[in-house]
Amino acid sequence: MTVGRLVPVAGAAEVGLPACYDAVPLYVYDQPLSSRIEVARTLAELERERGSRPTTVFTRITERPGTRVLGHPYPRAVLLAALGTTEQARLPLMAARLAAAPHPVRPGAVRRQEVGGLEALPVLQHRPGDAGPYITAGVGVTTRPDGSGANLGFYRIQVVGSDEARIFLDPRTDGHRNLQAWHATGQPMPISVFLGADPCFTVVAASRLPADGDDYQIASRLADRPLGVGGSPPVPDDATHVISGLVLDRDEVEGPFGEFKGYYAEARRSSVLRVTGVSAVPGAPFPSIVAGGESGLTLMSFQNEYLMYAYLTGHGYSVRSVRYSLRARGEFVALIESDEPSRELVREAMKFDVRSKVIICGPDLSNVGQALATYGFDTLTEPYYRKGKVEGERVGLALVIPPVGRPVEY
Repeated sequence: MTVGRLVPVAGAAEVGLPACYDAVPLYVYDQPLSSRIEVARTLAELERERGSRPTTVFTRITERPGTRVLGHPYPRAVLLAALGTTEQARLPLMAARLAAAPHPVRPGAVRRQEVGGLEALPVLQHRPGDAGPYITAGVGVTTRPDGSGANLGFYRIQVVGSDEARIFLDPRTDGHRNLQAWHATGQPMPISVFLGADPCFTVVAASRLPADGDDYQIASRLADRPLGVGGSPPVPDDATHVISGLVLDRDEVEGPFGEFKGYYAEARRSSVLRVTGVSAVPGAPFPSIVAGGESGLTLMSFQNEYLMYAYLTGHGYSVRSVRYSLRARGEFVALIESDEPSRELVREAMKFDVRSKVIICGPDLSNVGQALATYGFDTLTEPYYRKGKVEGERVGLALVIPPVGRPVEY
């Protein structure tokens, strides 16, 4: 049993993590493990044995002595603590901060040191079918050619050498639009990839935000404090690992890769990333997300929830809570609680989130099955598109007809 090898730690500072990690139990796993499959598989085994995925620092990576890997880096409690809020207060608080003025964003102190190339980092191969080691928790920072509009996004990066990688910039992302703008000038696109910074940056990187803004200003609003960033493209001063490079106007085969829905994305052509520098805080844990595991899905659901809430309340609708099911991969089923459910509210929610397959709105969705069994509803449907092709219909349910009679006592 692997569970006996977990050693609890007294606090986040003991393993080089910020104070927001004191919101969850932390563990060290001190048995030697290979970065190829073994770390990710062990984390999955620990989850099966314990019933939940532990936030764990793996301290003995056989291929990279002296490095450490942080598994399950972004549980919900850590995100809430990083933003200084609670589960009950988060939605109205984040919506208010999103609408507020940004705080100053300016350079600060940096503790990182140059470490050589990518081979100095404990990058994991997560699944047997993956093409190799992938950076999965790295936040890519790109700008437009004039240097404006810093954009943060998660982009998977397959490491193929000490100074070369393949980066998948989905055509739907702002990073891909920035790439096209750079290539139109005849130049490669500068990119910075950071890990280990305040989790508030990961919330922003996972969020679908307007393309014409600066994501660091959004981060300062959500964190409700000034932020320190520096470099070009700029990265947070507290980032523990930073990769600098150029995305070339050239592609190579990348993948397969085990994606968040639980299926492999097969090999495809992706952009070549030439690495020009790698720096790290000595001894800092290197965060890694298993695609489809709890950390990545939590980021997906967390950003969907606060953005949907801010959008609906900003349009005058009464909303108490928004939840996206982790069982539906944090994205495809939305539950909206409102004392005034309506067809119009559901239509607006479907307009805002075109990726959702099912949206349910009602006064009490603590037990969804019970609500569907007892309430009557209005139904909205429209085509569901996946990669430009229709795959059935999206469904919206407004639970507007309350049950008749008295509920039983027990």
